[in-house]
Amino acid sequence: MAWAVIGYVTVLLLVRFRLGGGAALDRLVNHTGLWSIATLLIYRCASTPTLDDPANQLAMGGVLMTATYQYSIGRLVGADAEPDTVWRRQRTAALLALAAAALVILTATSVTYTGRSVDLRLAGVGLGIGCVFAATYNTFVLTRICLGPLRDADTRRAARIVCIALIGCNTVLCAALALWLSQSATGWPDGPQLSLVQAAFTSWVAINATLHAMPLVAELVLRAGMDRATRTCRRLSPLWGDLTAAVPQIVMPVDTRHGSDPATRLLRMTVEIRDAMLHLGPYLPPETDDTQRTTARKPESDRELTDYAHRLIQAARARKAGLPPTNTNAPPAMPMAAHDFDTELAHLIDLARIWPQAKTAAESADRTACGASPIHGSR
Repeated sequence: MAWAVIGYVTVLLLVRFRLGGGAALDRLVNHTGLWSIATLLIYRCASTPTLDDPANQLAMGGVLMTATYQYSIGRLVGADAEPDTVWRRQRTAALLALAAAALVILTATSVTYTGRSVDLRLAGVGLGIGCVFAATYNTFVLTRICLGPLRDADTRRAARIVCIALIGCNTVLCAALALWLSQSATGWPDGPQLSLVQAAFTSWVAINATLHAMPLVAELVLRAGMDRATRTCRRLSPLWGDLTAAVPQIVMPVDTRHGSDPATRLLRMTVEIRDAMLHLGPYLPPETDDTQRTTARKPESDRELTDYAHRLIQAARARKAGLPPTNTNAPPAMPMAAHDFDTELAHLIDLARIWPQAKTAAESADRTACGASPIHGSR
């Protein structure tokens, strides 16, 4: 499993470096991934599952370094700390972790030089207490940070899943290290527990890498144009194009700072469609029996909206052709009233859904009328 996790985290890091991102959180996540890969590779170099092996001694330092970066991520995300303060504390914690790792290696080397084993009970407690303390403190801090969103009733389901997974994976690592400490201090259960620590750390790295990849997936979805705002813009594009072609002056200039943001683009398209419909209100023809017959086959819920789409197409053509308005009264409203943005957007999506069929029906009616005209017959 370790080699699969190493490849998985490496691919995620390569994609993160490719997409860029120099924010404090991005740098912390990248450093966490690098230390995780380094620690797992060091574990792969160990020939025995005991602390007599220098590779396992180095790996303990890697576990400590990874825990410090995970703690800094939790502080930056959950505690709303300043990035400069988080990085300053992270540098201090990293120096302490490196000093602890160096002390472990020097002590183990000294013990081995005298011909004794590092895996004595007293030595095991001394070497394990640092990792246990770091994991316990890390788990406690992240749990306290994640409990806030879990208590909030407005927290989304995805955010709740992330918080629960963060608490769970850090608790697993803490439990494995605590079990190792118990075995070193009491001799129970029998057998080396360092392999369990390695397996728990590997699982911990895989889970955390997956959680850290969620914003990465969101960025890839955004760049691929598969996010919700971009897909909604594509659905509204035919409606928006026909209406703004009839009323071009209502198209707002694109803001170079936020013009490429899908949410901003969606808001702008919604406002422009609504403005175009208001401008076309005086050009709307009155409802006729012929229009009612045209929409009689539609479901009852779509009848008024389809009628409005047919009349709006005629109004857009009339204004584009330069004809005078036919209705000088107040501009007619949409068939369904909207009191908030989400409701209005839902109404516009419904209108955009039937817009191509209404436009095709209008073009077919024009061809039929043109074919039945006397001028066309004389030709």
